[in-house]
Amino acid sequence: MSQSVVYGPVISWRLGRSLGIDPILPPKTCTFDCIYCQLGRTAHKIASPDELELKVHVEDVVSELRRALEILNPSFIDYITFSGCGEPTLNPELGDMIEAVRRLCPDVPIALLTNASLLWLEPVLKGACKADFLIAKLDAADEALFRTINRPVRGITLDKVVEGLLMAREEARGKLAIQVMFLRADGRLLNGSPAQVKAFVKLLREIRPEQVQVNTPTRPPAESYVSPLGADELHSITDGLSSGLEGVEVVAWHPPRARAVSPKPLGLRRAILSILERRPCRFHELCMSTGAEPLAVRAELDRLLSDGLLRTKNYQGERFFIIEKRG
Repeated sequence: MSQSVVYGPVISWRLGRSLGIDPILPPKTCTFDCIYCQLGRTAHKIASPDELELKVHVEDVVSELRRALEILNPSFIDYITFSGCGEPTLNPELGDMIEAVRRLCPDVPIALLTNASLLWLEPVLKGACKADFLIAKLDAADEALFRTINRPVRGITLDKVVEGLLMAREEARGKLAIQVMFLRADGRLLNGSPAQVKAFVKLLREIRPEQVQVNTPTRPPAESYVSPLGADELHSITDGLSSGLEGVEVVAWHPPRARAVSPKPLGLRRAILSILERRPCRFHELCMSTGAEPLAVRAELDRLLSDGLLRTKNYQGERFFIIEKRG
């Protein structure tokens, strides 16, 4: 297939060196159209796995991962992570993919990033809970804010999301983390007021995750009116959550652990494009992710910009490289 299923490794603030697996593939297909999404607006908003145009099968994941492992030592990887261009639980073969990856890389933990919108469906739940680390999104504690921030497809409600998370708490093979994205819209604090924090505490005490990750947009969002919170605000929110919960932490940059081995880039242009299809990146992130010399990365980025395949965008004082979408 022309688009890569396996990409990276990318440098993740939460997971270190994370080798990505995308069971969806571009264009972005999701049950949500979150106002802060780093992938931009959702091209295909669908409500169930039955509606997915299935592009990725178990055999695609296995063959691409085998090729990647021929040139990438598994000891260089902290996690293999199912994520990518939309909601990974939309792929009905996700559980089988996780099992196949575990057979190929038994010593590397498997993470799944999900918006939790479909965990209330039994087949989705069983597949998702095979991951070693389930990182689920919960950005609102009431229905109105849920619809404002996440813009779900018709039929998906906050109650359904919470129902799925409660089921996952009982079924999960490994650790469950909840990530909350706190943000502003048009300069107005959306979901981080003291009242909202208290509502989150009440809801999260019911779900009982091992970890609560406090986050704010750090990459260019889908909507220009979205802006991040400052460090002091995030720490204040963290203090409020910690008053009633355990395992609360602000998602922040931690350099990956040192390794005795380095990756051999798959082909620098392809590696850069496959990473940027899933997230806008800064220059240093692309250097660390590809393992290539900075001069080589800079030269390839210049060529991609000249060819019209990339553009740059300044966000919060930093320069990001972004895929130039066509059509």
